[in-house]
Amino acid sequence: MTLGGVIELKRGYDLPSRDRRDGPFPIVSSSGISGRHIEAKAKAPGVVIGRYGTLGDVHYITEDYWPLNTALYVRYFKGNDPQFVSYFLRSLDFGAYSDKAAVPGLNRNDLHTAPVLLPPFSAQRAIAHILGSLDDKIELNRRRNQTLEAVARALFKD
Repeated sequence: MTLGGVIELKRGYDLPSRDRRDGPFPIVSSSGISGRHIEAKAKAPGVVIGRYGTLGDVHYITEDYWPLNTALYVRYFKGNDPQFVSYFLRSLDFGAYSDKAAVPGLNRNDLHTAPVLLPPFSAQRAIAHILGSLDDKIELNRRRNQTLEAVARALFKD
């Protein structure tokens, strides 16, 4: 099938800095969460893909959010597991679908035509669970390393 048969991508929304009001909802750009705003434009869970700049970076969002115009976001998962979709999209070669020469960019219409193979929903859930658990462990180890480094610095200063 094509990627457009698996998900529906949409361009994010403009939100100039002067119009941003600090609030509970993350603003997600092509490079990830870049601030917070009082309004959300998309419901969680969400998947955001870098459209310009950090081309093809994939971000899984667990709360309602505002996707910026520098990104594409999944508007409709078409019955697929959102977390699996985020991992699946990380495996795609977005460079092959770049439509800009000077500044690489992604065109959602081109991406929708990309041929893909997807496992059934039950396998998607299992894969997403395993990969999510590994990501959680990696994050826990990263935080643990930060704590140990801080302790080592404090001991060294003493």
